[in-house]
Amino acid sequence: MNKTGLEIEKDVFAIINASELKATIGGTIYKDGLRPVDAKTEDAVIKFVAGLDGQAQIGSVVVNVYVPDIEIGETTLVKNITRCRTIEALMSSIVLGANSSEYDFSLSSMIQTFQVDGIEQHFVNAKISFKRSSI
Repeated sequence: MNKTGLEIEKDVFAIINASELKATIGGTIYKDGLRPVDAKTEDAVIKFVAGLDGQAQIGSVVVNVYVPDIEIGETTLVKNITRCRTIEALMSSIVLGANSSEYDFSLSSMIQTFQVDGIEQHFVNAKISFKRSSI
C-alpha cells in the first residue's frame, strides 16, 4: 500500500524522535511548519520534500537541526562550530543506521551547516533519500 508524503514524514519523525538525536539536542523535534518562529532552542525539523509512487516509492526528506549561535566577546555572535560538527556526525550515523524492512535510507548529499538569515542560529542540514516497497 502506498503512503502519502505526510505519512512518510510521520515515519521519519518517529525514527528521528526515537534516535540518539532526541537526547542530544536541547530542544524539541518538530514536523515541518510546527517549530515556533521565535524559537531559540536547539531543535530538529523533519520535512517531506518530494516523492514518486510506484511498486517502490522513492523520494526525499530533509532533517534540519537548528543550533543557536554563541557569543564571542560582548556583542558578536558566531556559529557554534563544535556543536554543529557533533550534530553533523550524529546525523550521518543515524541516517546510515535507520534502514529497516520498510525503508532504505541514504544521504542525497553531504550533511552541512548553513546560516539562518534573520535569526541568530545556524542549521545542520541532512538531505535523505528513501526507497520504500509498496507491495
